[in-house]
Amino acid sequence: MPNTIRIPDNLDLADRARLGLNGLMGTCDPDVYYEPYFLTYYMARPAYFLHWSTMQSGVQPKYLEAMALLKCITGSPDTEHEKGFIKAMLDNAEEDGLIYDRKCEKRPWNVGVGYGKKSRNEDYANVAGNGRWINGCWYMHQLTGDDIWKDAMRRCAEKILEITVVKNDYAYIPDSKVGNDFSWIKSGWPNTDEPQGPNEGCEGATTFYQAQTVRGLIKWYKASGDERFLDLSRRLVKFTMDQRFYGGVIEVEPKYGAERAHFWGHMHGNMAAFRGILDYATTAGDIKALEFARDGFEWLRHNICPQLGQGVYWEGCCVGDLPALAVQLSDSGIGDYWDDADYAIRNATAPCQVTDLESLKKMGELFDERPLNARYGAPGDFRFTRNINITDPIPGLECNENVLERSIGAMTNNLINAHHQSPNQMACCTANGLQGFYYGWEAAIRHSGGTCTVNLLYTRFSEWMDLISFAPYEGKAVIKNKTAKTINIRVPGGIPMRLAKVSVNGNEITPTVCGRYVSIGGLKSGEEIVFSYPLEKRRQRMSIPLMGRMHWGYPKADAVFAGTTCIGLGDEDESIFGSENLEIPLYNEPKYRSGETHYKDAPYYVPKKIITWY
Repeated sequence: MPNTIRIPDNLDLADRARLGLNGLMGTCDPDVYYEPYFLTYYMARPAYFLHWSTMQSGVQPKYLEAMALLKCITGSPDTEHEKGFIKAMLDNAEEDGLIYDRKCEKRPWNVGVGYGKKSRNEDYANVAGNGRWINGCWYMHQLTGDDIWKDAMRRCAEKILEITVVKNDYAYIPDSKVGNDFSWIKSGWPNTDEPQGPNEGCEGATTFYQAQTVRGLIKWYKASGDERFLDLSRRLVKFTMDQRFYGGVIEVEPKYGAERAHFWGHMHGNMAAFRGILDYATTAGDIKALEFARDGFEWLRHNICPQLGQGVYWEGCCVGDLPALAVQLSDSGIGDYWDDADYAIRNATAPCQVTDLESLKKMGELFDERPLNARYGAPGDFRFTRNINITDPIPGLECNENVLERSIGAMTNNLINAHHQSPNQMACCTANGLQGFYYGWEAAIRHSGGTCTVNLLYTRFSEWMDLISFAPYEGKAVIKNKTAKTINIRVPGGIPMRLAKVSVNGNEITPTVCGRYVSIGGLKSGEEIVFSYPLEKRRQRMSIPLMGRMHWGYPKADAVFAGTTCIGLGDEDESIFGSENLEIPLYNEPKYRSGETHYKDAPYYVPKKIITWY
């Protein structure tokens, strides 16, 4: 049995990571190369998984990223499923370095993407997904030290260098119109047409499919020092920042908005593009690209409800992107967005995770039993709502074995109106959204040269100090020092600095103040530091915008906050099913409203290695 420690029963990022590992591996199919199921439908009896195309090259690499990060937090021992998953991915990349969606008997759904395009049943490699494959290999190399991951990075990066179209001083990935958007096929590009607008491809996310490649290329540049990959990243970023892809819908002068990274349309697609731009900018010291990413984030922030970290119909992928951008921009020194990261993780990333097994069971009990491969599906099953020609059932497309138990810890497809989870789960949201927990966990404590900096008040155990947070029960954090000589603690936004209190071994001290941080020096091992600040409940009525559309009568959130945590919406006695669509409500945590601190016993684990994620 691992050692345990008694801590407040609040948002425990390590516990969420353990659940996330269950959701990751549970939503993969071990009989088909551990390919993730595309969708999970809960409004059916029994619930069922659904395969579709582009999971191998477009999404499975993101699963690898998430697995590495979550295992870093938890130290969970390798399982047979994880070993099989890793082998399947390495085997896939064996031919030329790229991960492919493969034409084979096990994958009869390989042509099931297109929505109006003429699909072709052949091997194709989503290039953006392969950028994420390099990124995931970089994480795995840091976690394991095994050079097999470094070799996989090199081979994939070299192939991307070979196939990217370079023109003048920029570069781009064309859309082959085969398989998923902007995918390479082994026979070569059927066209090298240059993308002309922001909404190309069936997903309508042009910049996503350009800049996600950069996230991998930059990691290989860092690992190898090969300037060719920094140069290719610069060219791809230059193309991604072109004004043709930007400009808000409702603006007096859209061309000026385009210069400032104002956008509309696919939220995750644009946010992910800014992440690629930001990876390049912070590595190359490109101030123009850094400011562009910052401006895009500011525009995003203006068009959502930042206190809840979401918009009116918030894709699960976004709950990973938003805290990542906030943390990385804050680290870059171009702005202070720590409160935005905190709001997003507490009020969007955590509520997006599927954790309530009993509620899912009750949801399914309201429906008639549905046989596997029926000619009808759960509400929202796109096969029966879009113009897709499905005749005979496709073998292996569906699975209804222990679906609810396997998907606990995965991420719901959408947060709706900042009130409910959607009653389904999508693989890309699970892979991308779960990583938000790592960004908050890693940034909570930073260490350099004997100095620890606490940016976010989440419980975390480290070799330098243990941080135990009491939010949102009370404004308090207890630090048990191990090796730090100096500890800097960020005072949450909105709290007057004079009201932040610090004691060392029970003796109140006057810390040094620098910006939003209080600094305590001259510390010794074994000392206990208590940091406290006012934490008052407040009720706030807010609009939840719908980004990029002409929309009147925005949904409202009558939210109750304790610090940065939303502890309830409207009536505190919300029912399990709060809407006609049976979605599970958010923020239904009676313990946070009880007036007393609840405790639990948690595993005590200190990671030996911390993954640098950008």
